[in-house]
Amino acid sequence: MRRNTRSLWPDARGAVLPLALFLVLVLVGLLYYVLGVGDAILHRRVMQDGADAGAFAASVIAAKGMNLHALLNVVMAVTAGILLVIRSVEVLLEIVLAILEALAASVVLAPKALPLIAALTPAESTVESIGDAVEQFVRVAHSALNVAHHTVQHGYPLLSEARAVDAMAFQSAYDPPVVAGFVLPVLGAQLPDGGRGLPVEKDDAGVLCDRAANGLGNRLRNVSSGVPRWLLRFLGGVVEKALRLGKRRTCDDDVVKPPRAVIHARRDGTRVWLGHEEFQYRAYDIGEDPREGSWQTGEVGVRVAQGGGQAGRNGIYRAQILGRLGLAQSEYYFDGTEHRAEWLWKQRWRGRLRRFRIRRDWLPSGILGACAGARGRGAVGGLSGICDVVRDFSINGISSH
Repeated sequence: MRRNTRSLWPDARGAVLPLALFLVLVLVGLLYYVLGVGDAILHRRVMQDGADAGAFAASVIAAKGMNLHALLNVVMAVTAGILLVIRSVEVLLEIVLAILEALAASVVLAPKALPLIAALTPAESTVESIGDAVEQFVRVAHSALNVAHHTVQHGYPLLSEARAVDAMAFQSAYDPPVVAGFVLPVLGAQLPDGGRGLPVEKDDAGVLCDRAANGLGNRLRNVSSGVPRWLLRFLGGVVEKALRLGKRRTCDDDVVKPPRAVIHARRDGTRVWLGHEEFQYRAYDIGEDPREGSWQTGEVGVRVAQGGGQAGRNGIYRAQILGRLGLAQSEYYFDGTEHRAEWLWKQRWRGRLRRFRIRRDWLPSGILGACAGARGRGAVGGLSGICDVVRDFSINGISSH
């Protein structure tokens, strides 16, 4: 009988199966890890978009508030200008009557001056009556406009907050993963005279009359007609000087309320210009727990890739909640090259995002020193993990807008 020679050789059938099973497990873990990282990146991207939307919405609302201040200033100037014109005519008539009365004292000029006095006296009385009625209207109107200024200054920051929260937490584009959010002025918009609100303050009431006089004079100088240009410039100057005659009765008697201007300095005397923190907002949005809801792939994927279990769920892991925080910064600014005196007289305020970076002086010096001392020494009681959290938080802040 012939012996089976195959039994003399090693049987290698199925030897590659353990290796294939191991590679399949590695590939499955790698696939879960890729899915988890991709889900985490998408989570962070949507979180950042939500923070950007909230910050930009806040700056846009604040810019609208500044434009509304400018509109209220213009309305105040127009109403003050109407009263200024009437009072200026009244002053001119009084001057003319005074001259005529002086001429009437002369025997030679009395026959010509007396009829003019008789004709102008009723006109002066009528203009004075009209001026008194308009003055009462201006008093009421400016009181209402002053209240409107106050309401806009202190109400629009609240409206910015509400609009930002709506953009971050209640828009379907960012929910999920955003579950909450808020926005704050960088310096709290604390005003030099106390309180909080848009960075504006009361200006001099005489600015209204000056702008009305200059505006009417410039309008007359630039009229397109067949009248010689030199004559128009002369008449414009005369009108401007005449309007200034009525300024004392219009602006110096507490008839009108002061307009608003952008604050010039902080409480400590520091000058304020565009780009300072007074014109900036910072938005924060908070994401849902990645272990819950529709964003759990990142958590599950990383855990599967690490072999499951509770490994790594220590204090350092729980500190990674900072990854659920989105940051963004924005500002509102005057889109023009005019002097700051014009910033609240033209509706050119706009909003935009700004690059946000975590400065070194924001982090406690003790943490920075400890992290620097731990370099190259391995893990020191979990200190390296804390340093990683600080580093990751800084990187997230630098990469945001």
